[in-house]
Amino acid sequence: MLDLNIYKILSIFVILILNHYLFSQKLYLKPNFSEFGWQIFIFICLLIVVVSLKTKYFWTALDVGIIAALPEEIMFRGVIMGWILEKITRFKQTYVNVSIALGISGVVFGCFHYINLLHQSFGFTTLQVMNAVGLGMILGAIYVKSGSLLIPIATHFIWDFVVTLKQGMPETNYMAVNGQDIFMEFIILAIQASIAIWIVCFHFENNLLLQKIEKK
Repeated sequence: MLDLNIYKILSIFVILILNHYLFSQKLYLKPNFSEFGWQIFIFICLLIVVVSLKTKYFWTALDVGIIAALPEEIMFRGVIMGWILEKITRFKQTYVNVSIALGISGVVFGCFHYINLLHQSFGFTTLQVMNAVGLGMILGAIYVKSGSLLIPIATHFIWDFVVTLKQGMPETNYMAVNGQDIFMEFIILAIQASIAIWIVCFHFENNLLLQKIEKK
């Protein structure tokens, strides 16, 4: 875990440096304090953490949640999706353009998880990659809707926190995967993608990130 923490901390600095020199992509962090729903969500996340304080894997879950959410959200939602979104919506902001940006950034985020082949089977890692594609699209949609990178960071954190809280930190997984597993994951991916697109399309004019990009 120490090596992983050092790697993740260093990766944040590397991402920020590369973004400064290569992309110059603005990271939209400031939340809209008039959006009461996001405040309730953050409160619920904090409440989950507090009530879990005495559980067996609390500190491991807290560590994993933080070191996964911060660098990955900065890189994949803040820099990559933000950059794609600005380029693809430069002339017109449409449902299709935003959905394409979600899809591309989601696939990049998912494929990043093939790094887990170091300690997992290809089949199991592929299932994880597919799930990450869908989750990445949802996180991207949350960023688009909220206009603040802090919200997908909190969402990503609480997801990894709860998962790790239940099972600890798995070291290896070489579980065999069959065709039915792949098919079910395709169904889950389709549902996740549909949720992401619905989040963006629901009151499209209220997507705060698009408003900030338009004013840039």
